Amino acid sequence: MSSEMGETHRTGQDINDEIVHFGGQAESVFSSLAEQGRLSIQKKADELAAQYLESNPNPDYYDCVKIVAEGVLTAGNEIKASSGSWGESVEAALGAGVDIPAAKIACKRISMS
Repeated sequence: MSSEMGETHRTGQDINDEIVHFGGQAESVFSSLAEQGRLSIQKKADELAAQYLESNPNPDYYDCVKIVAEGVLTAGNEIKASSGSWGESVEAALGAGVDIPAAKIACKRISMS
């Protein structure tokens, strides 16, 4: 199988379906994280959403969520390190999809401003 066959091209609806599918479980995991871990994840998501807004004067909520969630996952080690003693639980939470609720919160903030 070529790497091209493994790529998926996402539409707004695909992203929305993923948000709905993982939303409940991930939001539950996100809200159950210790405050320091939640704040580390949310801080990174907020930074990425601000960067998204700077480069996209007409932000699209679903595009923002996709880009911010991917950025949060990419920054997993950085977030883990900034979470102190909660780093291991943050790593597990990122594996459980908490990048999506954090991205939703961050993107909602920039779309409401």
